[in-house]
Amino acid sequence: MLRFLLALAALSAALLLGACAPFHRPLAAADRAGVREVDVRVVVAQESFMFSAQAPGVSAATGGGLIGALIDSSVQQSRQKEMSAEVGAIVGPLLDYDYRVEAGLAFGELLNAPNAFALKIASSQVLAGMPPKAEQDARIAATKTGPAYLVLLLQYALEPGLGAFTTRTTALLWQAGKSEPSYRSAIIFQTPIGGGTRATVLRRLTANDGRVVKAVMRDSVLQTMHVLGMDLAGARSGAVRTARFNVNGSWVTLAGHSFDEQPGRVVFRDQDGAMYSVRSTAP
Repeated sequence: MLRFLLALAALSAALLLGACAPFHRPLAAADRAGVREVDVRVVVAQESFMFSAQAPGVSAATGGGLIGALIDSSVQQSRQKEMSAEVGAIVGPLLDYDYRVEAGLAFGELLNAPNAFALKIASSQVLAGMPPKAEQDARIAATKTGPAYLVLLLQYALEPGLGAFTTRTTALLWQAGKSEPSYRSAIIFQTPIGGGTRATVLRRLTANDGRVVKAVMRDSVLQTMHVLGMDLAGARSGAVRTARFNVNGSWVTLAGHSFDEQPGRVVFRDQDGAMYSVRSTAP
């Protein structure tokens, strides 16, 4: 559990580095024309699923969820133990499934599929953390004469009640040796996984050596890269679309301007520029 919380803290800190900037900085036409190929680095700091369990009495100021419950002195110790048991019961059966492995397999599919991504992928690597600053700075500087540099900071989570699997990704692109990224975006992927009791959902996810959970992990990477590729290519927004989205265990309706059409999936951009790929058949 400690390793799980440390991974959560490390990833949150990495994502906060870009939180003060706008969600979306589109790639200018001139910059797009200057990108020949790109090295992709996917940073997945987690060792397992994030899972938040809402506790009664947790104030909005603490953000709610597991971390809020752990730091809010008003939460009773018995409730903390209950939440810990709840998290353990869900995360435990899924510890054998490594998101980094499935992400690597997904990128193998992308590398073997011509024109699967808007930019030519020169190399890809899935990392457990950001490179040291000196290495990161050197890699950015190398874009002056070499491939552009695309970093994806990715978080994955199970919504309370196991209603949905969600990934949230911050994408940053550096090119031409410039220290500031020429492109920035936020991509949210979600797919429903619920239907039945917690035990039923876990059995479905882990049956046949985790066939379903592994497929969901790979699909989240492929969909995220698809949405990212559309945006890098300058896809234009169209009609307003709505979709059901699971937030902390509750289904809400989101709306945004569509920029891609897929069977069974809604892809749109919200008013803040964040991009979503959401199942259109969600509850």
